[in-house]
Amino acid sequence: MAIRSADRLPAWIIAARADQSHGLRAFANGLMTDVDAVALGLSTEWSSGCVEGRVTDIKMLKRQMAGRAGHPLLRKRVLRVAADRRQHTVTAATAA
Repeated sequence: MAIRSADRLPAWIIAARADQSHGLRAFANGLMTDVDAVALGLSTEWSSGCVEGRVTDIKMLKRQMAGRAGHPLLRKRVLRVAADRRQHTVTAATAA
């Protein structure tokens, strides 16, 4: 089981900012803009992964349908994707 802790975050950011890779340096600089929120996100037991997955699905559908159909069809497609994802969800009861 992974330990969710932000204790090593400051040291990692310092090391990443010293790295020669521009992408890693830029990422570390971005973390510094809101380091308190990042540390809280690392140390809390809550996760927004499920919500982020749904948001990604909705954005994908919206981009696919841009200018092609109205709100009723978009709504039907969003509900269909949500129902399909629900069938593939692993719960504690099914995993045991």
